[in-house]
Parts: sequence; structure tokens; C-alpha cells
Amino acid sequence: MKDKVWFTFKARIQAHKRLEWLDFHSQTLLVWYAILSTVLCVLTIRYPHILGPDTDVMATVLSVALLGVSLAVTNRDFRGRAMAMRNNYLQLQNLYNVLVAEEAAGNPPTPTQISQYADLLAECENHREVDDRIARVFANNLSSRHPTVFENTYAFYWLSSRLIMTTALYALPLIVGLNARSVI
Repeated sequence: MKDKVWFTFKARIQAHKRLEWLDFHSQTLLVWYAILSTVLCVLTIRYPHILGPDTDVMATVLSVALLGVSLAVTNRDFRGRAMAMRNNYLQLQNLYNVLVAEEAAGNPPTPTQISQYADLLAECENHREVDDRIARVFANNLSSRHPTVFENTYAFYWLSSRLIMTTALYALPLIVGLNARSVI
């Protein structure tokens, strides 16, 4: 029982970190794209064909896409989900500490503690498999479930991909703008 609680709260810590990452970068990217869209609209007043003959269409498509993405991001509620995940893992960590103390005293988990664990699992959304893998990879051999080579590779690949994708989303408008400008 103690191990189950430990793995769950460690995975939920990772889920919290993932959701915080998504919240921060989705909000920052929305602001970044809104600023660039505004700059493009202002520049098209003076230079109507700054990105070519279809600059007005491109600016309109960007504005509509930005509105759609902002609605989708808002509906995902990354911040609220991250906060719920944090609250849940703190409660799980508290249960784990009680179980450790009970085990040290030679007492098995009580039906109330088992029920409390089940209630905590049902309290918020479940973490993803990648959260569990990352938690075990970075557990510094404190885990009784050691990650396999595949899980290590998967965790590092996933984290690297997330970083590359996020960086690309920040850089994409600049790359498109520079390429379009060089065509003119």
C-alpha cells in the first residue's frame, strides 16, 4: 500500500509540473502571438504588402486562429487542473507519511487508510503514463519499480520533444516573417 501511494504522489507531482508548464507556455505563447498579430496589423497600415500581396488575408487568418486557440487553451484549464493535482499530491504525501509511521510501528494499513487512498485517487484526474515514467526516471533509485531502458529513453525523448516543440512555437512566427520578408 505504501508503495502504491508513493508512486501515485510522485507521478502526480510530475503531472502538476507538466500542467504548470502547459499553463505558463500556452499563456505566454498566446500573448506572444497577440503581440505579433498587433504589430503585423499596425505595419500593414503603412506597408499593406509587407508579407506579400496577401498580407491582409494572412493577418485576418492569424487573428481568427488566435481567437480559436485562445478559446481552446482557456477550456483546457491547465492552471485549475495543476492546482487540483498539487492539492491531491500533497494529500497523498500526507497519507504516505502516515503509512510510513504506521509501518515503522509494525501496523498494517487500516481499511480507513485504504479507503482514503481510493478517495484521493477519485478526487482529481489521473496522471498520465509519461508522468509516472518521468517520476521513476528521476527518483534517483529510490523507487522499487526501476525504469527500464525503454522508459528512460521515452522519458528523455518526451521531455526533449516538449522543449523542442515549445521553442519552435516561439520561433515560428519570426521564421515565417523573415522568410516572407526575404521573398518580397
